[in-house]
Amino acid sequence: MLMQTHYFKFRHRFNFTPHRYEVGNPIFQNKALADNFFLLKIYRFTEADFEPYYNFHLKSYLEKHPSGKEAFFHHVSDIINTRIDYFNRQNPFSSNYASNTTNAMKLQSFLSFMKTIDCWHRLDAFESVIAEKDREIDKLNAEVVELNMLLKEATKYDVSEKVNITKGNIAAFIHLIKQISELITPECGRLVSSQTQAPWYKMIAKYFKHGDKDISIDTARNYFPAQKDNKPAKFIEIAERDKLYRIVRKDG
Repeated sequence: MLMQTHYFKFRHRFNFTPHRYEVGNPIFQNKALADNFFLLKIYRFTEADFEPYYNFHLKSYLEKHPSGKEAFFHHVSDIINTRIDYFNRQNPFSSNYASNTTNAMKLQSFLSFMKTIDCWHRLDAFESVIAEKDREIDKLNAEVVELNMLLKEATKYDVSEKVNITKGNIAAFIHLIKQISELITPECGRLVSSQTQAPWYKMIAKYFKHGDKDISIDTARNYFPAQKDNKPAKFIEIAERDKLYRIVRKDG
């Protein structure tokens, strides 16, 4: 036999001064009728009570079911809709018609409050949910198109094969790169320039390999300090034995 889930906070037996939002009777407590007790309170409340009443029982429920916020919402909306349907099916000529109509209107008002906190679209009309999902899909499709364009732009200079630096000669190669970054032309000063060292070490890591192994961007960065006068602890100094080549002007 399945244990009944207790969604609502009952008053203690023989407690004749309970919290005004607690449900149940002071002596005979039939928790199987918890849904009925919860609804009876709603009939007596004004709209100002709806939110604190709901949150009072939600807080109690979450103490035992920390991830049960959605389950609680679904349960409350289900019992309210079921009771509204019940009232609507009653004989309009019965002596209870007036009170049934009043209670159904109060429950409809409570549902209106619940729609303001319905982040699961439980109470939305089916057509409204479909329209909202269609809008989300259109938005996501537009984002996919944009991201694909950005990806295509970002990868158009990618290559399937990297230039291989012969094993043991990475320092000699980087020494050449450093020379290129410092070349001067008589007409306009530097031959090439960049505001930071990043383009140089990123270019090496992206397009070159050392002895058939990729060069990590951290390794490449260690050859290019951000400030020449303030070299980091991991800076790699090129030894004189690795300075195999010297770039000079043809007419120099």
